[in-house]
Amino acid sequence: MRGAFITFVGAALLASLSTSPAFAYCMFGCDPTEDHAKQIFENLLKQRFDKPFKIVEFKQTMSERLEMHATGEKGYEIFFNARVEFPDGANLECKPEEAGKFPEGCSPSNHYVTAPRSSDPKGKQYVAPGATVTFDEEYRFYEDPKGWKGPDGNVYSQ
Repeated sequence: MRGAFITFVGAALLASLSTSPAFAYCMFGCDPTEDHAKQIFENLLKQRFDKPFKIVEFKQTMSERLEMHATGEKGYEIFFNARVEFPDGANLECKPEEAGKFPEGCSPSNHYVTAPRSSDPKGKQYVAPGATVTFDEEYRFYEDPKGWKGPDGNVYSQ
């Protein structure tokens, strides 16, 4: 009986290798990629800014595997720099008044981030028409049975 089980498992593994080499390879631990981080960045930009934008630069600067010692949960971080052009600006209702006061619900911070954190600027952020905004961020992924769960709530795999 044991021999039959081993044969079945071996045949299943070989079948997965012949039909999808990337899937079979990733069964053994693929990491999130720069493309995954860029897709998340675009998703989160759409949530934070209400006007069209253009990502003119996106560059991964570092990555590292993580393991939370208390829980044993595995993670992965991708650090990146990006520049985004806003031809029409964004969140124009948050333009500061002449006295420099921001409307209620708007943030005066000019530190732009997309990943949610407790220290993030609260409220919408104004971007002047034609401005280019620089982002210096990191995204943390958590291991999921189907791949890696990103900060946008989606699961990414190869």
